[in-house]
Amino acid sequence: MPVSLLKKLISIPSVYGNEKEIADFVENFLKEKNPSLTLIRENNTVLAFTDFIPEKKTIALVGHLDTVPGENEYEGQVIEGKLYGLGASDMKAGDAVILKLAEEFSKQSPRFNLFFILYEKEEGPYTENGLQPVFKNYSELLKKIDFAFVLEPTDNVLQVGCLGVIHAWFVFKGKRAHSARPWEGENAIHKGWELLRYLRELKPKKIEVGELSFYEVLNATMVEYSGGRNIIPEEFKVNLNYRFSPFKTTEEAMSDLVDLKEKVKADDVEFTDVSPAARPCIDNPILQEFRERFSIPIQPKQAWTDVAQFSVHGIDAVNFGPGQPHQAHKRNEYVEIKKVEECYRILKEFLKA
Repeated sequence: MPVSLLKKLISIPSVYGNEKEIADFVENFLKEKNPSLTLIRENNTVLAFTDFIPEKKTIALVGHLDTVPGENEYEGQVIEGKLYGLGASDMKAGDAVILKLAEEFSKQSPRFNLFFILYEKEEGPYTENGLQPVFKNYSELLKKIDFAFVLEPTDNVLQVGCLGVIHAWFVFKGKRAHSARPWEGENAIHKGWELLRYLRELKPKKIEVGELSFYEVLNATMVEYSGGRNIIPEEFKVNLNYRFSPFKTTEEAMSDLVDLKEKVKADDVEFTDVSPAARPCIDNPILQEFRERFSIPIQPKQAWTDVAQFSVHGIDAVNFGPGQPHQAHKRNEYVEIKKVEECYRILKEFLKA
């Protein structure tokens, strides 16, 4: 079972940007435990795959190697069926399952071609994500994938699709003046009132996909201004966080915000982070078989994950992993051992011939 392997992964520090040691371990583990795999190392991302037999579909098992910074006073300990450690749930438990399956299928032939992807820099900006160079440099290779399981923490529930994300500054410009003589200037903060009223009155927009319901939402999350407490500010900026429909392109979502800029009379909109949405692939035949065989609950992903990177390249993907979502990024993070064993059992049963 993958628990002893998970303890080893937890013992290797891999905070975002420092994944070399764990990538070295993963590469050496795969070389030793399944020497028939073809391996590619892209910086601190490891790709490994079986021979591609044309008669078989290809399934990818995907996990990120990095963690956020954090403290864990019970590191490596098992207490009441829970294994503690930084990254235990997010997502070294999923990584351990992937590696153990790679080892298992060195001894028997799976009914699918298998593709393993363990990558760096998930816990940071989209543009630095370790999957970006993978899709750029190996796009023809990845086109062989028919379906991908991304083993992010889901409590062994299927999470399908995901919302796209945009962060954008709405900029209001005024004229600096002394606050005792405001008529000599123009207050940039006051110019933002129409945007703030619009956001306060805005309701979540429900998008239904079969039995799933996603909610498109738009919120102000940060503000910046120039000046001080006795100065009429000449600039006021509001960061909008837009979680947009799985069926919108990034271009369509950006256009929504450009239209809003005109509506609320903002002077400018500055896009700082744009991440695509993922298609809810409930019609994929591999996913349909998986659901029917194991009666696994299904949920919409009311957030963003790297399934979107696969979806934007035409590859159906879902989140399905043993970690507990409520433990992600928590102090004294843990994972329930029974969940790790259950995830391994289910995927092993599904993949075997």
